[in-house]
Amino acid sequence: MTAIGKARRMARLFRKSSGRMLCLPIDHGMMVGPIPGLADPGPVLDAMEAAGVDAVIVNPGMLMRHHKRFEGGPAIILRLDQTTMWRTGSATGYPDTHTRQLVTVEEAVQLGAEAVITYLFTCNNDPAQETECFRICADVAREARRFGIVHFMEAMAAKGGFANAEDPEIVALNCRMAGELGADVLKTDWCGAEGFAKVAAQSLAPVAVAGGASSGDEAALFAFAGEAVAAGAAGLMFGRNVFQRADITGTLKELVSIVHR
Repeated sequence: MTAIGKARRMARLFRKSSGRMLCLPIDHGMMVGPIPGLADPGPVLDAMEAAGVDAVIVNPGMLMRHHKRFEGGPAIILRLDQTTMWRTGSATGYPDTHTRQLVTVEEAVQLGAEAVITYLFTCNNDPAQETECFRICADVAREARRFGIVHFMEAMAAKGGFANAEDPEIVALNCRMAGELGADVLKTDWCGAEGFAKVAAQSLAPVAVAGGASSGDEAALFAFAGEAVAAGAAGLMFGRNVFQRADITGTLKELVSIVHR
């Protein structure tokens, strides 16, 4: 019965016409606070509705505060964990990274989510952090199977493990480990068209591409999106590269067009 639940939720995430999705991550607040573009989520939610994105990544607070904005709209991917990874080196950070699960799979189901997402940080010179991420992901994967909900793993190397955490071999390692752990869908870094095509072929689950920091160049963003789709990306998960632009709605509409061509 739970396999049926996963299948139905996957169908809500990925469009039948293309088999792909455009996801808008707006879960940054629990990691780094009110960053530019998300301090007031209203304009982003307006653009989300107008553009017809397929999915959003949100924290529980955003979902509970604005749940009516999501009714009949995009599929909900609920963030279950929180990390200090993105504050390392800042005045509000710590020398070491800490990641912890704050929300259960059962709570995500109660909130009506189609999917849950957790980090899988590897290769960052922190065995304790990697061990904790594996434990969290394994526990969530087990519960996701029990409740029939889709589990995304955000698999990436970060913060000092390698000179280039987006090296294709490192991305492939992260994605394969996440797939072996039981991820239904992966979110990971772009590693170039040739490298990503190999990653997509070698992973055990569909792989979506993270957008990263805002590039400032809209033409380059659209070219990147098209290249990722051509290389086999199951979806684009673009946050800052969208909501930190002047025309959020226009950017999202163009990305929807690219993803579902």
